[in-house]
Amino acid sequence: MGTLTGGHLIVKSLKREGVKRIFGLCGDHINPIFNACLDYGVEVIDTRHESAAVHMADAWARVTGEPGVAVVTGGPGHTNAMTGLATAYLAGSPVILISGQFNQYLKEKNALQEMDQVGMSKPVTKWVREVTEVKRIPEYIAAAYREAVSGRPGPANLNIPVDVAMAEVEESSVSFPPRERYRILQGSSTDPDLVEKAITLLKTAERPVCIAGSGVWWAQASLELQRFIELTQIPLFTIGMARGIVSDFHPLCFGYADTAFNPVAKEIKQADVVLVLGKRIDFRLKYGGPGFFDPKAKLIQVDTYPGELGKNRELEIGILADAKSTLKQLITTAGEEKSWGRKAWIEHLRKVAQGSKEQFAPYENSDEVPIHPLRLCREVKKMLDEDTTLVFDGGDFVHWCRLALSAHKPGHWLRLGPLAAIGASIPFAIAAKLARPDKQVVVLTGDGAFAFFGWEFHTAIRHKLPIVVVIGNDRGWGLERELQKAIYGKDRVIGCDLGMVRYDKVVEALGGHGEFVEKPEQLQPALERAFKSGLPACVNVMIAESVSPFTKGQIEAHLKHSK
Repeated sequence: MGTLTGGHLIVKSLKREGVKRIFGLCGDHINPIFNACLDYGVEVIDTRHESAAVHMADAWARVTGEPGVAVVTGGPGHTNAMTGLATAYLAGSPVILISGQFNQYLKEKNALQEMDQVGMSKPVTKWVREVTEVKRIPEYIAAAYREAVSGRPGPANLNIPVDVAMAEVEESSVSFPPRERYRILQGSSTDPDLVEKAITLLKTAERPVCIAGSGVWWAQASLELQRFIELTQIPLFTIGMARGIVSDFHPLCFGYADTAFNPVAKEIKQADVVLVLGKRIDFRLKYGGPGFFDPKAKLIQVDTYPGELGKNRELEIGILADAKSTLKQLITTAGEEKSWGRKAWIEHLRKVAQGSKEQFAPYENSDEVPIHPLRLCREVKKMLDEDTTLVFDGGDFVHWCRLALSAHKPGHWLRLGPLAAIGASIPFAIAAKLARPDKQVVVLTGDGAFAFFGWEFHTAIRHKLPIVVVIGNDRGWGLERELQKAIYGKDRVIGCDLGMVRYDKVVEALGGHGEFVEKPEQLQPALERAFKSGLPACVNVMIAESVSPFTKGQIEAHLKHSK
């Protein structure tokens, strides 16, 4: 026992949670925390922007299932972190953000960078507090973790004034809450009557469907879900962090539960009973409306948050529980009966899936110049294995990639989430590579999105993290360009042209590996060199201005509503 600073109490508390690294950007308010990391052997992944640090903590949580930790300085450091925090909040990702702050004794004296940081964070966190007493730091760290992982996961924010972080206290006078006593165990008992009713509905259905969302991933229910669909022969679609929870190559998994990217998902409108596991009935499911579900279809929804049950769509059965415990009870109740087969419905879906492959095959095999996005995807697929983590950004090019590239394993298919903060894919990839240092991590992004966090390539280079970033470069904001053309006319496109930029040269200047591709026959050699380089690599590919199915749907929807 001896004297510890507040910074040491912070890091010691984090280490008791199993934290081995934090993501952050240095600043006066958090120097005591960074200094303590040296004493406790906690690695600091220092970024070039505070929002990138929070994005990395978010991706760490999505890949590992454990909360990621970001540490930023106060004032503009805190404000810069807000987009990352909002991204984690809307995605339901357990992030712990520790924000430094001006000296508390200067409060309401117009101190440098004085602002209401707690008030700023409230709309985009599950829980936020300011720590004003050094002895209580372990208590607040414990509370932040408890809030982040309980119920529907989400971010927690602690604001710690620099004088609290620098204050000294006798370690013997500080209480460290035992982790096993304050961490709420996930899992709950589901009403057996509701489970029985759900099984009866599913068994008597002619065209049942199961849609698995991020809640299945956070509950770590991959094995239970696969066992359930194999027992019941119910077709499965996955979305969000559930992509890969059961492989897209499983005979009962029909891929992305999004009609914009997966033609088979359009057949969900024919389903008479739908089991929605750990997924909000939100914009992705068209708010439960006739554009996604048959109005007569009976919905069974399972969620840990009562406010989501029945939101936007009337339910036949609502189950307030986590996916893992619910699936276990569904499996037990379903039993081992052989009466679950639905060959006609499953064969129909497989026929639609085969037809969609044939529909897009000409684009995958195209030799046109500029390169069609699906031809690029075909060559990328050749470089991947089942352990590759794919990270998708936003933009029209990436929508083609979401259509073409499959999910193999849980936590290996990362998307931005409901906030759709484009550019976050590079920070996401850095965190994924730290979590899986011996496995491939590949980013699919557009030329517009790349610029948001392109400087995080420098972070990857400094920390020796060889990610591969594939840029589909159509010299502009492709999605917005197509929307403007369709809505206002081809001669009224504004603010969408970026011109020719050699992003590969930018990455080379930072110390990474760059490749520039203009023709289809250059793709495979360039990708092979990038993967073999052992460096963070950028493959800058000039692509055609091809309207993705997603953007086409956006245009059609706008024109329909504007009539």
